[in-house]
Amino acid sequence: MEKEVTDKLELLIKEQEERIPQLKKNDSYLIIYHYEDEDSYINWVEEVKRFLEVYFPKDKHIADFEKFADKERIGGLSPQGQKRLLAILKAFREHPVVVEKTNHDKSTSGININTNISNTNTQSQQQSQQQSIEILIKALEDQLSVSQLKEIKQVVEEAKGDLEKAKPKLIDKIKSFGENVTSNILANIITNPAIWALLG
Repeated sequence: MEKEVTDKLELLIKEQEERIPQLKKNDSYLIIYHYEDEDSYINWVEEVKRFLEVYFPKDKHIADFEKFADKERIGGLSPQGQKRLLAILKAFREHPVVVEKTNHDKSTSGININTNISNTNTQSQQQSQQQSIEILIKALEDQLSVSQLKEIKQVVEEAKGDLEKAKPKLIDKIKSFGENVTSNILANIITNPAIWALLG
């Protein structure tokens, strides 16, 4: 890789490494992360996209970066998401060879198109389900202490994993943590942009 490209990639990586520790929670009852200088973060994301398109054209992992950048934009910033963007960029530095999407043989393209559509639908559903699960887990982790999460897990274990049997006890356990905890969990879930868009 040319020195100029390597140097620029290093600068982009360093900029995000320095920015991540500045990620802050809002002071409101909703747990949402932000940067004081949001404009520099937005500029960084767009600059990285452009850089990757210019110096790593047709690399299939550009889509990964764009997907996670969009997820952070839509679902709200998170420390894990910010680290994931940085990790993708570091992977380009460590393995600078372009990894192109594979093209299928034209003689079987009809079959592959159907398979690809099916795979795309399945992947889309899985990504949507995964995003919903992540939103729920984040809401629980943000509002419950480690010991409270352990208490919830213990209730399920006592029911030998039978969630229907554990449900009434889980409800009672969550209520015992206080009305504010329950309402904050629900508010965090409802006001997540990805969930709110589905409710609208």
